[in-house]
Amino acid sequence: MVYAYNRPERLFRGHTGRLFLLITTIWLCVSLTSRLLPPLLPAIIDDLAITAALAGIALTAERMVRAGVEYPSGRVADDLSRTTMLLACIAFVIVGVVLLSLATSYALFLVAIVIFGLGNGMYSPSSRALLSDMFREKRGRAFGINMLGSEVSGIIGAGIAVVIVAVATWRAAFLPLALVLLPLFVALYYVSREPIRVGRVELGLEGTAKRVFGDARLRLILVVYSLYVLAASGVGTFLPLFLIQVHDVSFAVASSAFALLYATGLVAKPLGGFLSDIHSRLHVAGGCFFLGAVGLGMLVTAPTATVALVGVIVYALGYRGVPPGLQAYLMDYFPNESMAGDLGAMRTVYLFVGSLGPAYAGLSANTIGFVPAFVSFLLFFAIGGVMLLALGRGRS
Repeated sequence: MVYAYNRPERLFRGHTGRLFLLITTIWLCVSLTSRLLPPLLPAIIDDLAITAALAGIALTAERMVRAGVEYPSGRVADDLSRTTMLLACIAFVIVGVVLLSLATSYALFLVAIVIFGLGNGMYSPSSRALLSDMFREKRGRAFGINMLGSEVSGIIGAGIAVVIVAVATWRAAFLPLALVLLPLFVALYYVSREPIRVGRVELGLEGTAKRVFGDARLRLILVVYSLYVLAASGVGTFLPLFLIQVHDVSFAVASSAFALLYATGLVAKPLGGFLSDIHSRLHVAGGCFFLGAVGLGMLVTAPTATVALVGVIVYALGYRGVPPGLQAYLMDYFPNESMAGDLGAMRTVYLFVGSLGPAYAGLSANTIGFVPAFVSFLLFFAIGGVMLLALGRGRS
């Protein structure tokens, strides 16, 4: 069901402004759980007495579950309402973070992040569709600002990790998130004007497959996005550990570098969204891919830790600038009545492929080393950039 919103488009005022800020805050809290895990990973590995490979497999399991729920949650958002799915997202995330705060074994840790992954996967299709319902001319900007939740959560997560490791166990970082999400659940229920519906939903797999996988342009973008998520998830998950082992920095410096990754995104995401509203979305995203490849090149070849940190900034400018324009392009392309399900179908595929990133990076670290793994991620970014620029040129 597509709910009609009044024009003009207002990002920060009126009912749409309140709803926009609310779902952005929800994403900040959901994303914070994901952003806490990488900087806390050394402490989690030590506390649970597991290897980097097992840690990578656990995070891969979370990403695979997240990928699996994207399409069905998108179809529910199309047929029932966007708000129905967002409320379910918050409920699953609350259960997941509570279990994370209790996890004293690898098995419980695995269960907790899988449940969190279910909630995490429900957010994007419904929220992107809701933003697309509210905004058309300002769609890229709306996506860019909404996605700032990831950047703010990355910065906060790195800071929390440093403090938590110093004064308590890593588990203490998660329970407060449940206490914040509960009032957000109530606020969304009352602020949204969409009906809350419960009912049977037909997945319509055949129609979705024809629209998404039968389109040559969308198939190419699916390959590009798969390369992007595979590389980005591998780099993001193990960046602190990479800096510690390869560039011999301290835990505090590595956590600060992780925060820097997202602090740079505070500029990159809104800028990427703004540029995609006034220029070709595919050209803007393709340029960001190349910038990410340059940053990774600096990171792996850096003669000093300082140069490596500069590489993190350059990489972040490219990596964090990709999603607003590329996702806005997809929402422009999809029919209004099926956009959440169509996006969910694409996200199911590219997130499933991308979920292999942490396991790939962790296994590579245990066998051939971090540097070769990060070089391969550089190549993924470069290939994706070439494909997007070629696709954009073909369209023109």
